[in-house]
Amino acid sequence: MLLKFLKWNIFFTEDKKLKCLTDDKFLIQFLRVRKYDVDKAMELLHNYFDLITSYPHLFETPNKEKMDKLACSNFANLHPFRDHDGCLVLTIKMENWDPDEINVQNLFCLAMALFFSLEIYPANHICGIRVIFDAKNYSLKHLRSLVPRYIPLIAKALRNCLPVRFKSIHVVNEASIFRYAWSILKIALSEKIKSRIFLHGDNMEDVHKFIPKEVLTCEYGGDCTSYNGGVIKEVDKIYDRFSMMIKTFFS
Repeated sequence: MLLKFLKWNIFFTEDKKLKCLTDDKFLIQFLRVRKYDVDKAMELLHNYFDLITSYPHLFETPNKEKMDKLACSNFANLHPFRDHDGCLVLTIKMENWDPDEINVQNLFCLAMALFFSLEIYPANHICGIRVIFDAKNYSLKHLRSLVPRYIPLIAKALRNCLPVRFKSIHVVNEASIFRYAWSILKIALSEKIKSRIFLHGDNMEDVHKFIPKEVLTCEYGGDCTSYNGGVIKEVDKIYDRFSMMIKTFFS
């Protein structure tokens, strides 16, 4: 019944610009992350649409080959074990992204495809995710690629624009150059999101207060061996559907 209401809102909304997939699988993720509140789910869907269509030079023509190359670099990992709250754990390693080899278009396309792939498992939307953002070797090259041009995009993505519940984001191994980028980004974030972002430096015991070491790899002081979560496999599962969503948004 709630899905019918959401579809009704889409078909009869005054905003005729909204073009999106209307199958149950796509729409229910917005309901799940907004605890089945139709109005809030509709607002999130609009924000998601606006986020992507506001940056056509980034998202209109995904490059699968480049996205696969970045996915294979161990840039992002979806861990096989969930925390005590059922949250999925995602790690992002900035040192594995070379902006000279893979430009920001492919970086953001991979990120969007990765978040889109979360629709496969309902628990990802219901329980949410925790992110470990590893800023080791974050360089001037990374800074120039993202700051200041894409700070608004990153801020919007974290602020009620993705069908994702960010339970917490943990920045580790950050140096002064990253702290400079953070000082700019946090200005654009809501107090709610800022309260969920923590900078730990190299203190992994502090990270374990939020994410148990039993689900983390040894490089983060955990009990598991190093793990490459096969992000490319997850993206491959949904890439055709992701491309269809993008084409619908820009149609």
